[in-house]
Amino acid sequence: MKNTKLRVGLISSFVPKKCGIATYSRDLIEAMALSEKFDWCVIAAEDSNDNYSYGNKAIAIIKKDNLDSYTEAAEILNKWGPDVVLLEHEYGLFGGDLAEINYAGKIHHAPTGNYILTLLDNISAPVVTTLHTVIPKSDKSRADVLHAISNRSAKLITMTRNAKHVLSQNYTISSKHIAVIPHGVPRPNRNKRSVVCAGLGLDCNRYYLLVTGLIGPNKGIDTIIKALPKIIRLHPEIMLLVVGQTHPNILAIEGEKYRNILIKLARELNVTNYIHFVNEYLPTDELVNYFTIADVYLTIHKDAGQSASGTLAYALGCGLVAISTPYRYAEEVLAGGRGILVPFDLSSAISKQVNELIDNPELSQRIKDKAKVFGASMNWKKVGKIYLKLLKDVIE
Repeated sequence: MKNTKLRVGLISSFVPKKCGIATYSRDLIEAMALSEKFDWCVIAAEDSNDNYSYGNKAIAIIKKDNLDSYTEAAEILNKWGPDVVLLEHEYGLFGGDLAEINYAGKIHHAPTGNYILTLLDNISAPVVTTLHTVIPKSDKSRADVLHAISNRSAKLITMTRNAKHVLSQNYTISSKHIAVIPHGVPRPNRNKRSVVCAGLGLDCNRYYLLVTGLIGPNKGIDTIIKALPKIIRLHPEIMLLVVGQTHPNILAIEGEKYRNILIKLARELNVTNYIHFVNEYLPTDELVNYFTIADVYLTIHKDAGQSASGTLAYALGCGLVAISTPYRYAEEVLAGGRGILVPFDLSSAISKQVNELIDNPELSQRIKDKAKVFGASMNWKKVGKIYLKLLKDVIE
């Protein structure tokens, strides 16, 4: 290891695919490269209808529902010869047998993701798996898949201590087998707020509430919009920024149905002039501009079991006050006064907290200071170094 360049094989969705894990994987590779030059390749996970161009780093493509593509990818990866393989795991990335799953209170039939086991069974290098979703009370099919992935992995990585605890208690996976590495965050924009606002074409005198990420019903944006009238009554300077395109999977099935519901709701509540939609999937540096000018970040997810959130991590990294529903990731990272938790589906709690933050700048600043300190521990350069050390430890 000391005399040869490290070779890392990555199995994940990857940019230019527009999803959080694709962006995460790109950022992780770039973060590790800040500390050390190494060779890497990617086995890119795609949906059946995807057709992206990844450049020469993608040596193989996994088509989600094509089992043969997993076998072929394993053969190609073995020929490339990685020292270690890094799997970014999310159930929705990989195809397999269908089973019911309760997502945000609704029952769906979705693949268990067991096709990824075919790939893992056929590669020779050690595997390190980052779990982007840890289901607290899983159905047997998905629990079996997770156990199989764990058995084939030299190490599992979670982003919170809570997720590690769930794996230990609910899945009886040894805590020694699990490392906790936080979600990385980009550096905040150091330019003056007035300069960034001007670049975005926004009025620097407004008080900005921000929602970002891929848009869908689980984001709870309708709950936020219902909170606006009580905020505007006291603070007409507020503006809600909704930055992000509709989730591609939702777009393919329903089109812009949810966004149109939001627009109609805003019209009915007479708050249209207090909402600004940016219907784009922005690159990280442009997205950080919106975090820079925002006063409050809102993450009103409806899934209590969500174990990671890149956008909430970004908010902490930029030292923002975050108001969130108490899903698992938010409960841990916003503890200790680093943010504010509100009940699920309760717009009055959102309006109350926003009004209090505007009326009490000292409270807002205390939360920002704590968020900023915590966020600094999550910057990508530090996270990249931790990953590199863990991968080398696994190889050795």
